[in-house]
Amino acid sequence: MSKNGGGSFFLGFLVGVMAGAAAALLLTPQSGEELRRSIEQKGVELKDEATRLAEDAKAQAQRMAEDAKGQVAYVQEQGRIVVSDTVRKAQQTIDDTQQKVSGAGSEAQPG
Repeated sequence: MSKNGGGSFFLGFLVGVMAGAAAALLLTPQSGEELRRSIEQKGVELKDEATRLAEDAKAQAQRMAEDAKGQVAYVQEQGRIVVSDTVRKAQQTIDDTQQKVSGAGSEAQPG
């Protein structure tokens, strides 16, 4: 998903909701005063809904960030383990080679 994909969806959703609400209000036969009250009430409802959705999106983004941090820590630990094992194996190979060279050198020398 793109970096701004969630924000674009949210903005499109809000525009669609507002357009639908405005169309419903304007197409319903009401007096001017009733229409103004209805528009005001719908505006408050939409504002509340937008606030709730924004809070939900923020909470989800925070959860995703925490999950990503946990995954990074896990990968780092796995990397440390692999490096440590590789260094240990390399050191063992060096030690084995040195022992073989030392053993071959003492066999070559007459005793």
